Amino acid sequence: MLILAGVIALWQLARIPFEGSTRVSLAHARDWLSLERALHIDIEPSVLRFVHGRSWLLDGAQWFYRNVNEAAVIGFMATARLLDPVRYPKLRSAYALLHLPALAVLALYPLAPPHWVAGIPFADGPPAHPSALRNETAAAVSLHFGGPVMIAAAALWLRPRAPLSWAALLYPPLVFGVILGTGNHYVLDTVVGTACVAAGFAGAHALHGPLPRGRQAASWARVALAGTGFGLLAFFINGGFFKELV
Repeated sequence: MLILAGVIALWQLARIPFEGSTRVSLAHARDWLSLERALHIDIEPSVLRFVHGRSWLLDGAQWFYRNVNEAAVIGFMATARLLDPVRYPKLRSAYALLHLPALAVLALYPLAPPHWVAGIPFADGPPAHPSALRNETAAAVSLHFGGPVMIAAAALWLRPRAPLSWAALLYPPLVFGVILGTGNHYVLDTVVGTACVAAGFAGAHALHGPLPRGRQAASWARVALAGTGFGLLAFFINGGFFKELV
């Protein structure tokens, strides 16, 4: 779990030097939206109007965006470590490796989030006082969406017959609505985030090769307790130090 926390912290810090200028990132945003219109996937305005039209939904989406991602990843990985310790190292490597192409994308293509772009519903423009502890132009790759995709794919890989593994497929669509409804990402960002996850799994497979399924190393009660405990710990840590970074 400390390795995973280190990956998350390093990811947040490594992004900072690659922040682009407001002018360039907004120009890229207009190009991004033009491509989405050409592909007929420019649904951001509709989702924004739907979410912002319900204050309770907007408040919930903003809270979810700020707090849940890292806690869900840590909690799931703790569960996976106890469920299948033989194949867990491959999953851990996949999570670490997926950040490499993501870092390359945001470095090469600084992109302003939708809520900066004039003409987008409920846009508030670039911040007057940007934070020095985060990259504000890293919208091109959404690991907020990539994390849930990784969780759903890994759940099916580890336990393909378990009902909870199939229920995990509902998590990516939920996060899709959250990141679009809060104006933090575009549809194309989720495609890039998913591609980074695929690259991470491909790299992990090249590193570890095929692995046999391991036996469960703990009781289901211990698995549930560990996953919940580590998730809550990550949640509370994220409420302090990591919240400023994210």
